[in-house]
Parts: sequence; structure tokens; C-alpha cells
Amino acid sequence: MLNFLFAKVPGKTTPEMLEQVMQDPSTLKWYIVPMFLVVLYIFVTELKNKNYNILFGAAAFWLMDVFNETWNSMVYATTGQPVWGTTADGGSALQILVGYNIEISFMFFVLGVVACKLLKTSTDAEGSSFWDGNKNWLSDPNNMYYKANVCSCKLSAEQRRIKRKAVITRVGTAVIGAITAVIIEILLNACGVLTWEKSWWQPAMPIILFIIGYCPFYFAAYIVHDLPRKWQIVAISVIFAVTLTLLIVAGSLGMLGSQIETGWKWL
Repeated sequence: MLNFLFAKVPGKTTPEMLEQVMQDPSTLKWYIVPMFLVVLYIFVTELKNKNYNILFGAAAFWLMDVFNETWNSMVYATTGQPVWGTTADGGSALQILVGYNIEISFMFFVLGVVACKLLKTSTDAEGSSFWDGNKNWLSDPNNMYYKANVCSCKLSAEQRRIKRKAVITRVGTAVIGAITAVIIEILLNACGVLTWEKSWWQPAMPIILFIIGYCPFYFAAYIVHDLPRKWQIVAISVIFAVTLTLLIVAGSLGMLGSQIETGWKWL
């Protein structure tokens, strides 16, 4: 099983190709400034419009990607081959990790905002103040937690229909979004700007990309988006703490840059 999971795909890329521009400030390009301003404009616009649910959902989406990119970097540092990687051919303004650059970081925050904007929500979901967000979550027909505190056997036929619709709508949107993202990744891989290095992370096995690569992002965003405000803060804090802990551990062990000698032959 372990041999299958960590099997290498020969003839793809070399460590030199993957590390050529990693964490190199000399590769910074001017277009990173307008990109940042676009992301900042989106953030400020949602903040000004008091779309806090969207921002919390987008934050969860973005943090899930950072988590994935961190463990991918750890796989590279210990096995000599990441699950996915980006090379200098992609022309990044700043390569942060072996498979993660500044463009990907900006993209996933914006994609998180877009993903949450696709959701059907009630007009009063945000409430009149910050702490009112989703305060009626258990009685909101457009919230995935509608009647989650009531046994299904005690609901009327209409309430069960509303509950199913609320959940199916979220799940369906997440699945469609994840499938679309996988298709885009396959195209990027075909163009050579995004490499897939493991035998089980290939276009021939898109289900792995779908399950590990994108479903967690969308589901995390939607789960957080529909929570009441205090639980949104708790959820984001937990995701942030886990991601930050992984980053600290990986950084302390030297697993966020080039390969290291571990002696872990089983990998």
C-alpha cells in the first residue's frame, strides 16, 4: 500500500526544476502589486457590504488550500518528489512552496469568495449587526443546518423537503465546483505549468484530485458559511490553528524548502 501511495513517476521533473525559483525574492514581478490590489478590492467590497458569511467561507476555503500545500511540501522534502509541483515555466511572480505560488494563493481566496457567492441565501442571513450572522440558522430554509436540531420523524413533509433541498443545493454546488476545478487543473497540467508527480495523482485518476484536492475546500467553505457567527469564528480559529501548527512543525524540520535527508527508506 505504501509503495503505491509514494510511487514515483519517472521522467517528469527534477528537484532542480522544482526548486529553481522557490522562495527566491529576485523573481518578484510588478504584476503582483495590481493582483494584490484586486484581491484587496474584493475583500474590502465584501466587508463594506457586510457579507461576513462570504468572507468567513472564503477564509476557510483559502486555509484548506494552505494546509494541503504544506503537507505536499513535506512529502517533497522527505521523498524527493511532491504530489504536485510548479516549475519556473509557469512564470510565477513568487514561488512560495514546491507546489504553491503567490498566484495560486490569490486565486484560492478569490475562488472561495466566488464559491460562497454561488449559494442561495436569505436576505436577512447577515442580520443587522456583526454578531447577528446566521442567528436564525436552524429555521432558515436556505441554510444547510435547517431544522438540524429536530428529529426528521418530527418534521412535516414540507419541512423535510426544505431540509433536503437546503443540503442538496450545498452539496451539489460543491461537487460541481470541485469537478470544474479538477478539469482546470488537468488543463494546467497539460500546459506544463502544473506538474503531477505521483502515480496516483494523475488525469487517469481524477477521483483522487476530486476527493482530496477540492471537495474539502468547498465543503469547509460551505459548512463555515452557514454557521452562526460565533461558531464561524471558532471554526476558522481551529482551521487556522491546525494549519499554522503544521507550518511551524514543517518549518522547524526544514520541510518547507528543498529536500532533506531523512533516512526514511519506507517512503
